[in-house]
This record gives sequence, structure tokens and C-alpha cells, in this order.
Amino acid sequence: MNSSQVLQVLGQPITLKLSGKIIPNRLYRSALSEYLGTFDSDNIEANGKPLPEYANFHKALADGDVGLICFGNIPVHRDYLQGPKNVILDASQVWEPVQALAPAIEAAKSKGGICLPQITFPGRQIPEHLNSTPLSSSDVQLSPCLGMTYGKPTPLSREGIQDLVKRFAWAAKTLADAGADGAVIHASHGYIFTQFLSPTVNRRTDEYGGSLENRARFLLETVHAIQKEVSTDRFVIGVKFNCHDFIEGGQTFEDECIVFKWLEDAGVDFFDITGGTYASPAWRGEPLSTYADFPSGPPGEGVFLRWAKEFKKISTRAIIGTTGGWRDRHYMERAIRMGEIDMCGFGRPLQENANFIKDLLLNKERKQERTW
Repeated sequence: MNSSQVLQVLGQPITLKLSGKIIPNRLYRSALSEYLGTFDSDNIEANGKPLPEYANFHKALADGDVGLICFGNIPVHRDYLQGPKNVILDASQVWEPVQALAPAIEAAKSKGGICLPQITFPGRQIPEHLNSTPLSSSDVQLSPCLGMTYGKPTPLSREGIQDLVKRFAWAAKTLADAGADGAVIHASHGYIFTQFLSPTVNRRTDEYGGSLENRARFLLETVHAIQKEVSTDRFVIGVKFNCHDFIEGGQTFEDECIVFKWLEDAGVDFFDITGGTYASPAWRGEPLSTYADFPSGPPGEGVFLRWAKEFKKISTRAIIGTTGGWRDRHYMERAIRMGEIDMCGFGRPLQENANFIKDLLLNKERKQERTW
């Protein structure tokens, strides 16, 4: 296959079925924290306002022909950050969020791509130096990992769960008012929705624990709450979703397939497939002693392709992308041409080079193999 045929495949637009929004090519920027918000530990009300560099960063991605730009973690509660300098969406903050977010969203969409910021709540994975009293599905504490320690969590009350549902819905509506095409709910990598889905972390005995249906309830309630605020015929609901958490006794792929279908039926129109948690960080591209079959595929191919293409088989509508490990253009083209997935996502390559996708589309990139 020659370079013009590759361009035809990777550069082919795709339409999101519910909203009708068109993504101009098959390559996207997966959410990766930018840390370009204000931060002052003595004035938390003023934290999380986008710095000018926030818009500049996303303008560079747009200029680099990124078809779909997902902003990195945007916590929905100012007291529970994923990291210092997160941009935050919290209704009680003192700065005006629509005016503050609009420049970066406009920049991301300036070359015809679409923009789906990612909204999140870290749960027990908040670093202890930021908050030593986290909230989670249960009181199961995360052991030190990724060079950080974490406090013992307090189980969320029913009222606390409903407060977070409202916060996610408010954040999505605010993003819509600021011009975003939709939002991605972070339901992977061990964050709050993963903590509810995980049978090893979620030890609740109420309607949010026990059965898979109960453990998925919080996430599905959040999707429905967003739909009530912004209709899916004009606002894309996406989910960053684990294929597996790669922890013994944790989420299984079989369970994730069931939840995937529930989410699609509920109105989710885009899935960014990934895997792992802080305790088992598969998305970082590191070999995992907890899961003998990982990693998958040859160097340069998507790490999670083997699972993403199974989601694609059971999908009836949603667009399926997967992030992690893509370095060889020919593997990307083959997966899309064969209908195994719809899109390929990138995190670190675009942090290092905003023109990484433009180079792919122009057939100018150098093959980069994974180093493990």
C-alpha cells in the first residue's frame, strides 16, 4: 500500500452517529493532563483557572491536524485534584468558567477538528500531599505507587454520590456553553468510576455495590444526568474506558463488555479504550507482573488493540478508538482499514511533538518502536 492510500485511510473523516458531528480524520489526542491552570494551596477558590498557555497548547494541536482533541483531566471538585495545576470545573469557584474555557476550546476547534474535554474525579487516587482524606467507593486504601502515597478513603455517602453526579452534569453543561463539542467521562485508570466498578475496591452493600449492575449504577446515572443537561443530538458523550484493570480479582474483560453495551445503549457515542490503574499502570506501556498476557502485539501497534477490536464487534453505533503504543503508521492503517477500530489515539507523542499527526498524514513520520 502506497502513501496516498495510507493518507486516504488515516485522513478519512468519520461521523459521530448521535450528534452528527464530523471528525476530519482518524487520529486523536487522548486526554493527558496539561497542568496549565492556576494553583495556590492557600487560595483554593481561585485554583484551576486556565493560563494563557492552555489555549496556546491546544492551538498547536489544532495546527498539527489533530482530528479530535480531548483536553486532559478537568476535576469536577476543587478539593480533589488529579494533580497540581489542573484546570478545574467547580460551580463554587470565583472565576467565570465559560469565559475562561472558551479560548482553549476555540483554539482546539480552529482548524476544523472537534473538542471533547475530559472531566474527572480521582477518588482514592488523589496524591496525599493534595488531600489526605479522599473519597472512594469504599475505604480500601491505595498502596504507595507511581512515586506517591495516598490517604485512607472515606466511602462516599449516597448524598455524596448524587453530588458528584450533579457536578459532572454541571461541568458538561458548562463545557457546552463554552463551545465544546462534548465531554469525555474518565472511567478508567483507577479513577472514581473504576473504583466503583472494581469488585476488589468496591465493598459496598447498598445499591452501588455487589452486583455488576449496582457497581455500574453511578457511571450510568452520570451519563443520564449529562443527557438531561445537554442533549446528545448536539453534545457528544464520550467515555475513557478500561478494557481491563490488570489486577487479580479486579475488573474482567467480560464484565467490561457488559458495561460497554450499557453505556452505548445509554447514549455514549465515543469510547477511548485503554487499561490499568495507578497500581497496575498498563497505559504507561510497562510490562505487568500481574497479567501474564500483557503486553500484546508487536512494537508499534496499539497496546490495547486486541481488546478494543472486541468492543468494536459488539458495538452497534459508537465510535471506538484506542490509545497507547501506536508508533508505526502501517499498523494504524491496517487496524482502521480492516474495521477493527475506528480511530487511533495518542498521548505522549503529541506532548513531545504537536505535529506528530500532521507528519503521519503527510507520510513524514519516522517509525518509533516501543522500548519494552
